[in-house]
Amino acid sequence: MNSHDLNESPPEAAKLRENVFDAPPASGDNNGLAADVEQAVRLGEQIIGFLTGTLDLARLEMMLAVRTVPRLVMVWLLMMPVILLAWCSFSALTAWAVFEVSEEVGLGIFTFFLQQLLLLLSCRWLFVKYRQRMTLPYTRAQIDTLMRSVRHGVNSSSETKK
Repeated sequence: MNSHDLNESPPEAAKLRENVFDAPPASGDNNGLAADVEQAVRLGEQIIGFLTGTLDLARLEMMLAVRTVPRLVMVWLLMMPVILLAWCSFSALTAWAVFEVSEEVGLGIFTFFLQQLLLLLSCRWLFVKYRQRMTLPYTRAQIDTLMRSVRHGVNSSSETKK
């Protein structure tokens, strides 16, 4: 019933309010317990439905991601020559500007060489950094800490036995 229906028939509304709010459950605690169990079952069904939907979504997204990998590789392979050409063009432009300012061919070529050398050193630094990350240093440290604490726990327990 909505509030409009309650306003049209006040005697029935009063009876309804008495039954709903004032009257105890008909069969005592069994009705309340049954309602709680039913509510828990419905909540469980909703949780299972949510988890099933989430797993389906994850499965579909994984399929989409797997299908996207070849496209990603293709775009990456197309980008590599473009990046190299852009870098070479920038280096040539910088070398040309140095040549124009100094009117020294050797200085322009040396500028070009220095840019390539700086790029190489930067790439080497990144390579070493990424290679170090691939050794999983934090995970290994965590495992080492766990092993030390286990050994310490074993040593402590064996000392208490003595």
